[in-house]
Amino acid sequence: MSLMSKNTHNPALPLWGRVLIGAALGVGAMLGVGWYFADRLVHVRPVRRKAYPTRVLALEEGHGHTHVTLTSTPSTRRPGSLILEWQTPGGTRYAQLGPLLRGNSAGTVRELRETDAPLRLGQRVRASTIGRGTPAQRGMPHLELSIPGDHGPMPAWLVPPVTPAHPVRAGAAQGGTPTLAQAAGTDWVIVTHGYGGLRQDALRILPTLVGPQTGGLSGGLGLTALVITYRNAEGAPPTPERKHRLSAEEWQDLEAAVQFAVEHGARRILLFGFSLGAGISLAFLRYSRLADRVTALLLDSPPLEWRALITHHALRYRVPIPFVLSRVVAWLTVVKSKQDFDAVDHLSVRDTFRTPMLVVHGSIDKTVPVAQVESFVHARPDIVEYHRFEGAQHERAWNQDPARYEAAVKTFVQRVLDTPQATHTTGPQRPEENHHA
Repeated sequence: MSLMSKNTHNPALPLWGRVLIGAALGVGAMLGVGWYFADRLVHVRPVRRKAYPTRVLALEEGHGHTHVTLTSTPSTRRPGSLILEWQTPGGTRYAQLGPLLRGNSAGTVRELRETDAPLRLGQRVRASTIGRGTPAQRGMPHLELSIPGDHGPMPAWLVPPVTPAHPVRAGAAQGGTPTLAQAAGTDWVIVTHGYGGLRQDALRILPTLVGPQTGGLSGGLGLTALVITYRNAEGAPPTPERKHRLSAEEWQDLEAAVQFAVEHGARRILLFGFSLGAGISLAFLRYSRLADRVTALLLDSPPLEWRALITHHALRYRVPIPFVLSRVVAWLTVVKSKQDFDAVDHLSVRDTFRTPMLVVHGSIDKTVPVAQVESFVHARPDIVEYHRFEGAQHERAWNQDPARYEAAVKTFVQRVLDTPQATHTTGPQRPEENHHA
């Protein structure tokens, strides 16, 4: 009996086996989570911007002002100035609202600051911090163009300077369809949208850029604006891999736009980039053979070092072991898209830039932390003019204070264009590394 009852085989795994299985499961889970976030970082996805049902609930006339009450939605509760758009038989209409005055679940109240058509009670509107439509719907005649690129024609808007005889006025555009000849001999600003962005992101600042010069800060800058898209963006040709490269290759499309401007008579060229568009502008300075053709940069919410941003978002979303996981995500990003993080680390090469820059950034930007941007601007006060907007979110400095934002842009551009142009950049740093697949 004793021999029969003796257990010669222990079914329980030894400790070392359980440790190995646990470690394998942990590594597998980390790789799975890392793969998901790496995919979210570089995979091309359609742009989806929510449009919540919103109506005009009340209009209150006061002492020189009009207050508008709107349905309470995530859009109408957002801080800063808002854009309203609505459809009429005559086309899309536009209004600008001031910051939130008061609000609850019943409605939100804001000041009506500008409109091209009367609002009426019950009007269904779309509220957003950016807005949609075209320059023509904001009173700026424009030409639809295609810029030749490595992966196909890239759609763009050309908006020539608006003349005093036909000032910017929301609604139907004045003066008919413009021509490229009108832009020859003028100063150009090339505007590049951000990651997952649209050309419409430029609509807020376009009146300031192309509006007629009236002296001081009361008018516009009288520039020609070329608002571009780039590979894998909405409406632009995709790359075969359909992966974003975080400015490591997208700068080549900006180079094509600069070449287009040069070929069509641009006198001086400025670059204006939002978010990733700002990073693309910096990459252009580092690598393009045309870098010395650019007089100055205007950068709104620029991402400067992506590995640190991955860690920032791991901490922001409170993922387990964030510092380890962020390294896994960075490694997997290289595996998925051959991403060159050194090529898009504009922070470490900050001492090499020579081109004047205007940088605007929000103090509560959760996408690109203000500390990263300020480490750049405080190290280069010789070339950087910096404006920090308290309480502003990512790419929403204009919404926080439109008048201050527009004044900063006007003052900077007027200053750099009044300064004799010099060679601002050391030229391409690593051209052999920036045309890989």
